[in-house]
Amino acid sequence: MSQEIVYTSAPQGLKPGSRGFCTVIATQGMARNLAERLESLSGYRHAYAVHDEHAHLNPVNYSHLKFTVGGQEYSVLSRIGDAGQDYTGRTNKLAHHVALTPSERPPAGPAYQLQQPGFCIEAWDSQTRYTEINCHRLSSDHPPLTQCTSWSRWCDAGWAGVLAESALEGRNQSQTIIYPVEAGSSTLALVSEALQLLPEKQRWEVTFSTYFTKLPAGVDCQWRFVLDGSPEAEAARRNPRVKLIDLCADLGTAPEGPLVASARTGQLNRQMNSASPKAIHVAPPIPSHEIVQQDSTEENVDFPEPASPVPPPVVKTRRAPKPPPLEKHFQKPKKSRKLLIGSSVVLLFVLIAGTVYLLMPGQNEHEQVVQSPKPPTEMKQKIILEKMEKDKIEAAVKKVKRLKPVEKPKQVVSIPQAEMVPEPEPKQVKKEPKKKPLEDVRKIHQGVLQLPSLNKNIGADNKSELTKIYVDDVNDCELSILGSEKVLGDGVRFEIRSKIEKDGIRKWNVIKTTANAISQKGVLVGTFKLKGNLLSFEWPKNREAKDAPERLLSCLLKIDASNDSEKCRLSHPINTNPIKLDFSSKMTEIEFPVDRSRLPLANDLQIIVYVDGIPANGLEGFQDIKIPPHTSLKLNEQYRVSISNPLTEKSEKFLDLVFSFKELNHSKIYGIAIQAEAFGKDVNDTSLRSFTSISHTQEQLKEDCIKHIKMTEFDLAKIEQNLFKQQNLVREQTESIKKIKNDPNIPKGKGQQIQMEQYLFKNYNIRSIQAGEDILKENENKLKKLNTSKETLQNAKVFFTKNIVLCEKLLKLFDQLEKNVTIDYELFIEIEGEKVVIIKTTPDSKKH
Repeated sequence: MSQEIVYTSAPQGLKPGSRGFCTVIATQGMARNLAERLESLSGYRHAYAVHDEHAHLNPVNYSHLKFTVGGQEYSVLSRIGDAGQDYTGRTNKLAHHVALTPSERPPAGPAYQLQQPGFCIEAWDSQTRYTEINCHRLSSDHPPLTQCTSWSRWCDAGWAGVLAESALEGRNQSQTIIYPVEAGSSTLALVSEALQLLPEKQRWEVTFSTYFTKLPAGVDCQWRFVLDGSPEAEAARRNPRVKLIDLCADLGTAPEGPLVASARTGQLNRQMNSASPKAIHVAPPIPSHEIVQQDSTEENVDFPEPASPVPPPVVKTRRAPKPPPLEKHFQKPKKSRKLLIGSSVVLLFVLIAGTVYLLMPGQNEHEQVVQSPKPPTEMKQKIILEKMEKDKIEAAVKKVKRLKPVEKPKQVVSIPQAEMVPEPEPKQVKKEPKKKPLEDVRKIHQGVLQLPSLNKNIGADNKSELTKIYVDDVNDCELSILGSEKVLGDGVRFEIRSKIEKDGIRKWNVIKTTANAISQKGVLVGTFKLKGNLLSFEWPKNREAKDAPERLLSCLLKIDASNDSEKCRLSHPINTNPIKLDFSSKMTEIEFPVDRSRLPLANDLQIIVYVDGIPANGLEGFQDIKIPPHTSLKLNEQYRVSISNPLTEKSEKFLDLVFSFKELNHSKIYGIAIQAEAFGKDVNDTSLRSFTSISHTQEQLKEDCIKHIKMTEFDLAKIEQNLFKQQNLVREQTESIKKIKNDPNIPKGKGQQIQMEQYLFKNYNIRSIQAGEDILKENENKLKKLNTSKETLQNAKVFFTKNIVLCEKLLKLFDQLEKNVTIDYELFIEIEGEKVVIIKTTPDSKKH
């Protein structure tokens, strides 16, 4: 039964009357002794105060510890970290503990489980509550073995195998790992990679802490990751009995072993057996000073023995030129150590001066032969070699010259040539080739330096380590932002302003400026930092919505480092699903899955549409399908796929799929609109247009055709009746006008106008011949309109009759398109010849 508690500072805890540091979330029905034991694991030491500028570097302590309560053994997975300020304004922490019984342990191991998204509670919503038992989703994955890439960032990846082998030596074998402050975000990955080298059954036997300080009595921890500069790190370096892996020193190549090889290659060694591996021997750091080697031409030289051993100084090859701010928090004056080091240095100078004095030519002339017996030369050489091995100074000693006889040696004791034994050369540590300045940018990150997530709550998530840049001096690196004029416009741009901090950190502030602004101070968008070889980025702690820097993600970052240059993306494309056609709905419109404020200017946006699922020989019954080349579209441009009529021999237009990149009216954002254009589909419009939208292409198309045929026949019958009547009327009026014009009795003389009108009205019901002709002309026009309507309806009848067959074909085509065709697309802009993709369909879709 997995159970949990969350422990932090609160004005009111879960228990009545509790306040301050207390439990705010707990599993319903948890035993009191178990809850108290979990609370005792909540200790945390802040490396930086809450108001310190380096507070975001406070490490998170992920741990796996084991204890027994009430006869039940528990494995406890914990996350303890800085939580900013509490309700009183003081430094706060948040601890989340999950207790698992042995039967609940996921096979992949404790570190892998802690890495699963959503498993650890990282922030408290100020609501105290109880949770249900077994409310955690435990992973059942069996992840494959991979190379230990997180270790390779700090040392030879084989040291992960050394750490794993220490777990096979026994439960009481502890190992200390010192890591630099900049590695604080990757310590859990270091543990996970080392644990994956062990068999699944043994992973839960290893206890660890990624930020070890102290533990309650009765709780042990095997793998203790301690922060460089902390008291635990200094104590580990002073104690020769501590098994130590110091990631702040030059560790060199890890001693060979089966797990060491697996850590480097990501493959299990089949020759591994159940025998315990050999004891791990971690060499102490190499002294930074060089030991002066005696001239090899002098025979039988006595090597002076120091009066007291002097521990060699520790070389920290990965430290910054000056101590990081962390050491200021932990450093304490140690007079006794300084006194011991000072005495040792004085003694060393005295011994060197005495040796030089004895070897001076003037002194050799007055030197007497020593009569005391000397050990054989081979024995003396053996003693010297043992001493060199013990002190581990051979890695820093100059290459020793082989002994050679001289013609006239002037020595205190002569040694026969036959007894000369060449002094062995010190072992040479194979040095890895120096990396190119931007090697990690290209090989590891593939030219994409993902900026941290951008959200409303500014916190640790808005800072991230991007990559490593291998330069000897931070001044050898320059950064610049490309493409800001395309993503911002209106005279606004992103400007880089560089400065160097006192501790040697190079900073580049990204400022948003406006050309016509009165003040050129601008708005801080974010900051790039180069500390040593590590390049990082952070968003500002305080920013307003109007200064939201989302469009920086669409720009390119140009890095120039020691005659090397690279243009890098600052975000991965937003992945979305391919588009499926649906002809039973209205016109298909697909909104881009991103806010319009994030997108660059519309004039610079481009899109490429890919139609997948139509074979080279077409679809069944529709072989003539023309898919044009994939060209980029700009706003309000179209891409067409044309399908010809299968009932005609010539390539007659039957259906076009039209894809438009446009601004969608209903949402006022950008997207893709898909509509169909086809001949013989718009059955709802008797004007016989050859255009329709998808809303007209319903499954009742054939029935609509039949219905319109019946309606057309009914309308035709009515029009033919009216046409017959109108034809008779026009015929009668034509004959009447002809008869009037031939009537001899009509008064036609001057002054008889009134008599003529009376006669015409009495006999023909008209006032004049012109009036009769006007009526005839009006009726003739009505007759023409009726004939036109008749012709239209006759054509409509033929149209709908033909479309019964065409509709059947069209429905078959729609069915094939819906089942087979998907639409992929890429939305991008071009910056200095580089294609910066902003949105694309998922990687699982077909590659183009």
